[in-house]
Amino acid sequence: MRRLGLGLGAALLGAAIAIALLVAGSSLASDQSWSAPVALANCGAATQPKVVFPFSAPGMRSGEGAIVWLGSSPDCTDKGSGVTSLDIAALHSDDEPAAPRALMSGAAARTGLAAPLQVAGTTHGQIVAVAAAAGAAVLADGFATSGIDELTSLGGSGAQTATMDGFIGDADVATVTESAGQYGIELFAQRHYASHFGKGYYLSGGPARITALAIGMDFRADRLVIWAQGGEVWARYVTNAGHAKGKQELGPSGYDPQIAAVLSDDDRAFVLWTDEPAPGVSGATSVLLAHSAVGPTFHGTTTLASFTEPAGVRLTAGSVAAERLSSEGVALLWPALADGNYEIESAGATDTGVLAPSVLAEPGEDLRLGAVATGPRNEIVVLAEVAPRTVDGFDQSHQQLLTTRSNEVRDPGGLGFGPLTQLAAAGPNSDPAVAVDPDTDTAVAAWQTTLYGVPAIDWSAGSGS
Repeated sequence: MRRLGLGLGAALLGAAIAIALLVAGSSLASDQSWSAPVALANCGAATQPKVVFPFSAPGMRSGEGAIVWLGSSPDCTDKGSGVTSLDIAALHSDDEPAAPRALMSGAAARTGLAAPLQVAGTTHGQIVAVAAAAGAAVLADGFATSGIDELTSLGGSGAQTATMDGFIGDADVATVTESAGQYGIELFAQRHYASHFGKGYYLSGGPARITALAIGMDFRADRLVIWAQGGEVWARYVTNAGHAKGKQELGPSGYDPQIAAVLSDDDRAFVLWTDEPAPGVSGATSVLLAHSAVGPTFHGTTTLASFTEPAGVRLTAGSVAAERLSSEGVALLWPALADGNYEIESAGATDTGVLAPSVLAEPGEDLRLGAVATGPRNEIVVLAEVAPRTVDGFDQSHQQLLTTRSNEVRDPGGLGFGPLTQLAAAGPNSDPAVAVDPDTDTAVAAWQTTLYGVPAIDWSAGSGS
């Protein structure tokens, strides 16, 4: 059986060591060239952009992707209806979006959808989308070429959802449910050999509200479900056959925790999350890591960063990431504060722990992690946000988006980041998303902006050297 491992083999150890050499502006860094931002045509408001490249066979991504978002029909056929549905711009071999169109049809198109939107892809090229509708989570699962005319109710309000793609195209969806004052998680799976999602698995939680949710999946489609509840982060391992082990308490969580996880085939895992006080409350912010033994069995945490934030300023969505590279190495990214400004730290991880981190920073500016994607050449693409700091957060109406791409692993040599490149000038830019075309190694980014005062979506494509 294939082993992903976390630093257990020579190839992975080499990849992890290379990750440790992440250096902004390194001479090893990959050059990158991004196209000028272009707005996607839409008849009304467009929000919640996502980028996805599904699979065409187990372990083989198709290179036929899409930008997906919530909006009214781009061709104005539903103008005045007030219904927000699911729209799409297909990405073909040139990595330029095709003409935007409605992905939903029939009764599904008449069902109003709301944020948050999460997406995934399947082995058979299907696009999976999860959103809220009338206070419940719903699943849209179908082909971009034929559209989607049916929604599946998942239960729960849709306020907390998570999706995950496995290494060979298995797809997972999780949503938080509440009944009689008890919160739990419903987990749904579409295996790489299946064409639809199976019956959900219920994971019990407790009486406290669940405030964060994430999934890590290994090569075999075993998964680790992670959630924050009652001031703690919890984990539960569920096999690909739906057998759940007991839940494990990993460590403390505070205000609006950000969570990311990676699970390997040897049943080891890394879970990364934030623990910070609520705005206006004094106290230290910590970024914590739980690294499991085989099982996965967790014993304690490691503090990756600890700092005191300004009174009203707190971390934003997507502040942490745990990514598995194409070499099956692991890269972790998290926030830190240095000389009064936020920065992004990144390091490789092995079975013995986390290697020395390197830093992405903008002198005199707050640099925050916005989105991360891995590519087919063992590299990662980072989208970062820079916005003026206010007394109660960041001014996203004047926010820049920056990007950088790491180099592929070389022998001898290492993996270095290129310089941070401006993707979008200061303006109403937020909610960035990115994915990498596995055929061309071109990164496609999309983000929220405004056009003539109406919520809109811009996109750009960037290639490495």
